[in-house]
Amino acid sequence: AVVSTQSTGILGLLGFILIISWIPTSSLFSWHPTLMAVGFLGLQCESILLFHPRFSPVSSHALRVKLHQICQIAGFLLGLGGMVIIYTLKESAGKPHISTWHALFGLLTIILTLIQLIGGLPIIYSRIRAVIPVNKSLSELKRKHAQMGLVTIICALTAIGLAFYSNWFLKKEFHRIYQNVAFGAVTTIIGVIYAQVYHGRLAIEQ
Repeated sequence: AVVSTQSTGILGLLGFILIISWIPTSSLFSWHPTLMAVGFLGLQCESILLFHPRFSPVSSHALRVKLHQICQIAGFLLGLGGMVIIYTLKESAGKPHISTWHALFGLLTIILTLIQLIGGLPIIYSRIRAVIPVNKSLSELKRKHAQMGLVTIICALTAIGLAFYSNWFLKKEFHRIYQNVAFGAVTTIIGVIYAQVYHGRLAIEQ
């Protein structure tokens, strides 16, 4: 099955990131890639794959929505924690903030995820739609949410991919081999996520 195969790929890349974050040495910085990877690569990618119409392990749509919401919130909080850690470390070391493409895409991911969390509320809760005038149908709101979600997860995966070209990773042994493997894995995940969003959500009205 596509989703189970892709989930295996996601877990494999996630496991690899966790291993190199803590072995052979670890520090407070180790929590930065750990929280970011678990939050965005683990929870948020899997929360999107939950909506696959044929291969999702969850049959109930209502449960899919609830799990999606929980994973997105948890992923955002973990990502926010990872950003607080790197901000604190750079502040204490007197280093500049948001000075690389990796950092820029990471910050953009946090901002877009927050917007997505807020924007998803009117889709889930009809009372919010009743209180706040929304000039779009529910299906159109879902479509826009899916489109924005695709942009958000691509930003997240881009930030993760760029992490393999950061100064921290370049100090790792065999980093060039790992870079090629990680680039291929991230590119594949982006492709499958795109296909899932397009066929699962964007094609609803087609």
